[in-house]
Amino acid sequence: MALKLLIVDPDEAWANQAKKYFTDQQYEVTGVVNGKEAQLSLYNNSFFAIIINWATENHSCMQVLKFIKTSSTNQRVIVVVNDKKLFEEAQMTEDKLQKLGVAEVAFKPFEMGLLKELLEGHQSLSDLMTSVPKREGISDETEVALTDENFSKIKIEEFYSSQAVLFDIYIKLSDNKYLKILHTGDTFSKERLDKYKNEKKVEALYFHNSDRRKFIQYNNFLTKKLIDNQNVPAYNKVNILKNVTEKFIEEAFTVGVKPQVIDQGREVCENVYQLVESQPDLYSVLRSYQNFDPTAYSHAFLVTLYSTAIIKQFEWQSKATIETCAMACMFHDIGKTLLPKEFINLSQRDMTPEQLEQYKKHPELGFQILENNRGLNNNIKQIILQHHEAFDGTGFPFGKKGSKVLTLANIVCLADDFVHIMIDDKLQPTEALRKILTDKVGVKRYNSILIEKFIKVFVDPDKIHKEQALPSNSRIVNKKVS
Repeated sequence: MALKLLIVDPDEAWANQAKKYFTDQQYEVTGVVNGKEAQLSLYNNSFFAIIINWATENHSCMQVLKFIKTSSTNQRVIVVVNDKKLFEEAQMTEDKLQKLGVAEVAFKPFEMGLLKELLEGHQSLSDLMTSVPKREGISDETEVALTDENFSKIKIEEFYSSQAVLFDIYIKLSDNKYLKILHTGDTFSKERLDKYKNEKKVEALYFHNSDRRKFIQYNNFLTKKLIDNQNVPAYNKVNILKNVTEKFIEEAFTVGVKPQVIDQGREVCENVYQLVESQPDLYSVLRSYQNFDPTAYSHAFLVTLYSTAIIKQFEWQSKATIETCAMACMFHDIGKTLLPKEFINLSQRDMTPEQLEQYKKHPELGFQILENNRGLNNNIKQIILQHHEAFDGTGFPFGKKGSKVLTLANIVCLADDFVHIMIDDKLQPTEALRKILTDKVGVKRYNSILIEKFIKVFVDPDKIHKEQALPSNSRIVNKKVS
């Protein structure tokens, strides 16, 4: 069933263009040219969303917004502004419109694709699955020529789908050349994918970057279902959590930390918490887990997984603490996006002295990116700022020492160093831990109580006598930046 969309714009030509575009995108569109007609349509129909021009007359945009606020408080509204200067001269701001219930503001000129992206950002999974045009069977394969940068990759054995495929799926033929093997709405066929995997030796599937949000949305839902199922092995749960976490981090690094991105991140963090809280045999996976790629996204997932597992060993651990740390871990290297591109996946050991100096700026750059983001609390920002600070004062960017380093930040520092050793040296987790423990100088980077707790991450919890002591630097919150 198509989602209903109301377009309100005094420019009839633009309204008709938008109507055609969104009809082609499987929306059911109503177009009107003034506010009075808009209010009548809203009175008689329910809409998934409204796109209204700020210049709307005969009942102004503001009058329509007030009508919506009193009659349909949950209505999604996107306001289109023709002239940003006139908009600001009227002393109007995006914040003021958001207080009136406006979800997004789009300033012309823009491509219609921007509005599509904004609308999709507010679709629930139910909206998404309901609006997919379902087809019986599978459409013909289609060859397409698009640059590799347009695509996101997933291992073929780790791809899951609803009964109707939610977005187009491709295999790669060669550089910048792809074959669409499943079309949006096709009936999902695991047998067909198995044939590609076993007979044609296809190792990966691809989907367009613009569909990454849909992938995250569906896999967040699926991850929750699997984590709640006690019959599913812990390894499988960690793998699907890995997939959705990596794609979420890729989305954040690529499109920025937008409100919709943060909302999806909270769902990821909820799943991280549920996994470490409810999986008694997780320790057995953490002892041997090696399903990772040497990328920034895989690195961030592993830091998230091991950091939250360490926190779980403390008596003071809580849902809020674990989810706060999980969010910080996923964003801990986002400052690298302001550095030259090669820094995203470059190892410290391969850096020149000049590159190393640049690299050491990324915690502050990450803090700057997120400083004014109201969707993330200050604890998250502080962990990101301090995630390379060391207990012995040898860290950066400030050289903090001892109790001046946040406990959660030092946990992330430990997990971050551990994951670098594991990936760079291609070691099993227990071997990487042994390397940290036998480095008499390096081990001083961490509060000793954290090392004790980290060892327990790999031990059957039924064999551990829980201690009540807090670490000496257990001040979880430290809002002052020095």
